[in-house]
Amino acid sequence: MNFSVTTVVRGLIAAFILAVVVLWLPDPLAAVFVGIATVALVLVSGSFDAGDLAFDDNPVEVSEVDLGRMIAPLAEGVLLLDARHAVVAANAAAGRIVDRSTETMIGSSLIVALRDHELAQIVRASTGEPMQLHLASSGHDVVATATAVDAGPVHTLLVLEDVTELERARRARTELVANMSHELRTPVAAARALAETLQAGVDDPEAAEQFHNRLVEEIGRLGEMVERLLRLSRLESGRETMVEEALQPADLLRTAVSRIEPLAESRGRRVEATPEELPTVRGDRERVLEVLSNVLDNALRFSPDGGMVTVRALDSGDGFVQFAVSDDGPGIRLDERRRVFERFYTGDQARGFGTGTGLGLSIARHIIERLGGRIWVADRSPGATLCFTLPLAGAPDGE
Repeated sequence: MNFSVTTVVRGLIAAFILAVVVLWLPDPLAAVFVGIATVALVLVSGSFDAGDLAFDDNPVEVSEVDLGRMIAPLAEGVLLLDARHAVVAANAAAGRIVDRSTETMIGSSLIVALRDHELAQIVRASTGEPMQLHLASSGHDVVATATAVDAGPVHTLLVLEDVTELERARRARTELVANMSHELRTPVAAARALAETLQAGVDDPEAAEQFHNRLVEEIGRLGEMVERLLRLSRLESGRETMVEEALQPADLLRTAVSRIEPLAESRGRRVEATPEELPTVRGDRERVLEVLSNVLDNALRFSPDGGMVTVRALDSGDGFVQFAVSDDGPGIRLDERRRVFERFYTGDQARGFGTGTGLGLSIARHIIERLGGRIWVADRSPGATLCFTLPLAGAPDGE
């Protein structure tokens, strides 16, 4: 096959421009640009004059079926639209992003196919500029780029890059920074005030000792928060080592209660376990006891004076043993039941004994999920019940 000089020169110029743009753009935008350029070059390749290709005197006609095959392997969502903005072809990635099957979109107008007015406006403008928006119909965050082309039946190329996970991570980072700033502000301000008071001098030895003890407590609170954040980071990244072994549920309950009893007595609460002989479970003993301690501590904080916290375990009959910690406090509202396992979430502080760090239940969730179980808030009135499961020692991984 012999290409004409014009074709070769055009190809070299296009390759050079594409390389420069990709090196200049940030990674996400570069990916979008490459996707658009790839599809655009494939489309316009059929519109060259016959003289551009020395080996073929006939113009190339691309059918709608061929267009669909061309865009099918692309990772980004791609929709090809005609002059009336009806869908000529769409790949599977586009169907996943908009939560529609590609078959139902073909032949439909864009507004009917995607049911999104903001996206329709981007297509009508076809500026070629990436625009970020949220698709209410599917719940996805996307970067949409609509480019006008002239390739047979195709007049508009629409590329959708799914950035839902990136946007969720960005929001999580923003919330984490805001929450950390809020939680750290109080102990830092208190420690600074106490240190400045002691530095200025306190004539009363008893008052000076009280200030000193409070300063040590605030510094200890800061240290605990930092340590828990580091633990949470190791758990989320999978760097926390888990040594799994066969564990007796009854032994776990008795040990957890013995560790938490001094704290319960200091707060005027009681803790009671109902251990039963159950099949052994698989887990890291100290990590499971940490989960029980965190859940019990949470129950104690939201129990009234003289209240009772109970912890029990039972065979759920599906390859797991279920642990449950119940209190007789005000309970957990429906809209809070998922959020209690978020970092720094402490709920309504007016209902509890102190505020805590808001990290205990988040750490508990990550530990249980690493061990193959799950954790949730069960329906109960009055009071609240937090449950988690551990797999039986003989159960295969992933059951």
